[in-house]
Amino acid sequence: MVNNHATKNDKWALLIGINKYPRLDARYQLSGCVNDVQLINKVLQENFSFPEKNITLLLDEEATRQGILKALQELIYHVNQNDIVVIHYSGHGSRMTDREGDKPDGMDETIMPHDTGRAPHENRDITDDELYEWLLRLSEKTPYITLIFDSCHSGGIVREPFGANDRWVESDTRPIEQLPPSPLSTTRSSGGARDIGSSGWLPMSDRYVLIAGCTAAESSWEYWKQEGNSQIGHGALTYFLCQELRSIQSDTTYRDIFQRVSTQVTGYKSVQHPQMEGAQDREFFYVDDIEPMRFVSIVNRKDNKVILGAGAAHGMTEKSEWAIYHETTKQIGNETLKLGKVKITAVRAVTSDAQILEENQVGVITVGSRATEEAHFYGEMSLKVNIQVPPDYDAAKKELIELIKESKLLRFAQEGETADVMVYIIAPRSEVSSDAPVPQLGVVNQPTWVLVGNSGQVLMPTCPVDRVGATTTLRENLEKIVRCKSVLALENPNSQSLLKNKVKLTLKQQAGDGNWIEAQPDKNSGQIVFENGDRLILEVENLHNASIYIYILDLGLAYGVTQIYPIKGANQEFQPGKHNIGIRQNEHIELYLPEKFPYVSSSNDGSLVGGIETFKLFATTYPTDFSWLLNEGVRQGFGEQLPNINKPLEQLLDIALTGNGNREARVITLSANEEWITVQSSFWLRRKMF
Repeated sequence: MVNNHATKNDKWALLIGINKYPRLDARYQLSGCVNDVQLINKVLQENFSFPEKNITLLLDEEATRQGILKALQELIYHVNQNDIVVIHYSGHGSRMTDREGDKPDGMDETIMPHDTGRAPHENRDITDDELYEWLLRLSEKTPYITLIFDSCHSGGIVREPFGANDRWVESDTRPIEQLPPSPLSTTRSSGGARDIGSSGWLPMSDRYVLIAGCTAAESSWEYWKQEGNSQIGHGALTYFLCQELRSIQSDTTYRDIFQRVSTQVTGYKSVQHPQMEGAQDREFFYVDDIEPMRFVSIVNRKDNKVILGAGAAHGMTEKSEWAIYHETTKQIGNETLKLGKVKITAVRAVTSDAQILEENQVGVITVGSRATEEAHFYGEMSLKVNIQVPPDYDAAKKELIELIKESKLLRFAQEGETADVMVYIIAPRSEVSSDAPVPQLGVVNQPTWVLVGNSGQVLMPTCPVDRVGATTTLRENLEKIVRCKSVLALENPNSQSLLKNKVKLTLKQQAGDGNWIEAQPDKNSGQIVFENGDRLILEVENLHNASIYIYILDLGLAYGVTQIYPIKGANQEFQPGKHNIGIRQNEHIELYLPEKFPYVSSSNDGSLVGGIETFKLFATTYPTDFSWLLNEGVRQGFGEQLPNINKPLEQLLDIALTGNGNREARVITLSANEEWITVQSSFWLRRKMF
């Protein structure tokens, strides 16, 4: 099917396929990589309208180190603002001794050009650090970059004696003096070790999408297909991906395609689990982001029982009921097909068991199906609300009451209870009496909705009563507040957790001499204080005796919940020891107040213009996905989005070209010893003092 999606963005592709490695032994020669390039080249042109003149093919002898680096540089030259770029690499992956000193394990991850070799031949591999610097330059022009790597570099993998070839070559462990000098500037880093993923590959941001053939501990394998009297080889990832892309429909996202492809690849080779990280909800090879509903994926099914990819660390509770929808469902409406319903029967750290209560067709609930909660996720975390409006605004009040009654997260404060939030309509007024509601609002020219917390702070931008969708916006904002508060309250009730006191989170600020020091509380307030625009780094220390997975969420002043580490879809494994996040140049974490904050000022003291922000770290012994907890900040009204405190953090975070992310469609073997713990650090974020 030809996709006629209209776009003004030019499209570019660099496709690299290497079967022949003349400086490697015969057992390392491949068969399917050139076929991969020819196949995806055809798909890009026929199904996605990539102009042939904008596609560069590098095959075998053309794909030397110099040839690949030159082609990457030419892409930067030719690509214009917001163009669409696809990089596909099929060939060997490997590792080599780290020459820059920024890898905790002392090894760089590499792709292997046609002219590279292992001792006694010269190593001409291209490292993740080199690709990182190239990507930084390209990303200055466009965020729409897709990387597809059908390769691997997994150390310690034993070659399968029968069947297809894998795409891995042993690491080059020669000492630095026996390797070519590093082509990178020794001054490019701002100091300290680079924070890397479990595979050690290339830092990225969620502006990109990366699809990789396997995890760090696996190989990518070749797939053989019978065509007439011949067998044609392809990389398993490339083959199944292209089959799906040939029949792609409009509005299909990377997540939609990946869930199907990964299941097929693992079905073919059970020891290979593809990975995806980045902007998963972007339309495939286009620029539109299609935000899905909040959901949890089904990660396993056996008989009439399923396993959901969320657990106690996500706030899951036993006896809650969840509706199940197709894996491509993005929003739920009156016509949306519901596949069935499940009930949570057991909750572990990052997964939950559920019993199928209803199923509209036998077997229709499968791995990858999306679950949304129908009852009782937040339990006692529901927000208590009161409404106060003048006599002439009963119709607007009634409309909001009905919307609040429909919410699973909100309830009205009962007699004798103190409300968490008061909802007011402020009628037009030309002066403010001492007993007027929300006196800090001052003169009001039109009827206005206002949300006020029990501390007296206005919680969202004011909203005219007659604005289209105003009451819906109010309910959405109230639900965002309770979601944020529930994430803030999440902690492991098990005092015997193996991770208790085993993880530390330290905020560091830059001193006048450029060194990074632990942020100290202000002498007057006793709080750590940062100012708008300040940069910080996060030091994470793993005191456990084994690797753990780290996820860091930002709970901002606008009640947004943003994942700042690692990027969406990735899982960050931390070895025992200290790790710095945000220290490397172009990986900066900068702090920003929400626009229009404070929404209504109650003080003339500029030092008080700000609020509490919290970084919350989740440490687990099993990879998971925290997207269920993510939450946009409050907004003013229909069509107007208030950015969360971090804007985009402009942070390029480490992920693996060969994959280290959690695959939602993956059938997993559960550990009975799932553990989790939370650590959080709060600070006062204020406007910069002059």
